[in-house]
Amino acid sequence: MLNWLKKQVSSKKTLEEKMYVIVLIVGTFINLLSFIITCIEHLGAITVCCTFLCFCTMALFWYLSVAKGMEKQLRAPLMIVIVFGLVTIAWFCCGGVRSGMILYAIGSLFLIVPCIRDVKRRIILFSVCLLWLMAVVAFSVFVRPDLVIALTYTEWYLDVIVSLPICSVGIYLITSLVVNEYETERKNKEKLLSELETLSKVDPLTKLYNRRELFNRIDPEAEFEKNDDRYLLMLDIDFFKKINDTYGHLFGDHVLSKLGVVLIQNRDEENGEFAARYGGEEFVVVFCCKDGKEAEDRAEKIRQGIYDAKFSEEPDLHISVSGGLVRLCDYQNITEALSGADGLLYHAKHNGKNQIIGGLQ
Repeated sequence: MLNWLKKQVSSKKTLEEKMYVIVLIVGTFINLLSFIITCIEHLGAITVCCTFLCFCTMALFWYLSVAKGMEKQLRAPLMIVIVFGLVTIAWFCCGGVRSGMILYAIGSLFLIVPCIRDVKRRIILFSVCLLWLMAVVAFSVFVRPDLVIALTYTEWYLDVIVSLPICSVGIYLITSLVVNEYETERKNKEKLLSELETLSKVDPLTKLYNRRELFNRIDPEAEFEKNDDRYLLMLDIDFFKKINDTYGHLFGDHVLSKLGVVLIQNRDEENGEFAARYGGEEFVVVFCCKDGKEAEDRAEKIRQGIYDAKFSEEPDLHISVSGGLVRLCDYQNITEALSGADGLLYHAKHNGKNQIIGGLQ
């Protein structure tokens, strides 16, 4: 049954809708159970009819809300009908203060919280319902106690014993389901925020960091220290326009994606290294090396890895890149380093392409 309840609740989109459906479903079954137990206890025709009326009313609200889509319109009326109608009638028909009705009265006030999300409306409705129930109790005790269908001493205690688990289980189910849905909603929001954060940092096509994240990781205003062992490699795909024109833009996207894979494989992010898509077909790799020779070797390894990348659609095709390699500490900041690497990239492009030119001082 609990799994069925969860399935019914999960079909709703918003947390507000889910909480309302939880109240309807649990409330209907609790009233059905109360009707059945009232019949078993032989508490009289009026009492049995009263509990049956409560069950039918909850079932009607459930039908109108779910089948007819009237959830928003019926939330406040449901609480008014329960407190001012069902609980009040049941109070006089089921023993009043000398029965388990006090538990149902408290339970009806509890239902206001998950049903009414607006805080102001919730406080007003709760206050009015509480005052009404207090007035009903006072009226049934001090003004017209003769209107209450009294239970015998044994029936009174039996009704309290039975009402306690019914109300407790009802409140437990509602609370548990609401908390579970809240946790699910919270986790979904956290997942969405995480995905949005990733999207703000990562280029969706290449899975590399984007230009914005490049400048988040290296502040354009920050000056490099003289012992900074990081190197910057700027790459540009050769003849990329021709690739798009010849093989189509979808294949061009595949080339960009494949290049991203090669760059990811050739960086150690735990050591502070990273790769970013700087422009359309321009990329930047920042890596750490002990000297210029090692940096040149790594840059050449990246260039060769891109050239050796295979494409199932065009097995004979090789993608070449041109690049400029600089040591960060040879420049004042990242903006100047990028400018220096771009200049070297320009020379590589105009001196045969498919090569890395290093400007290591």
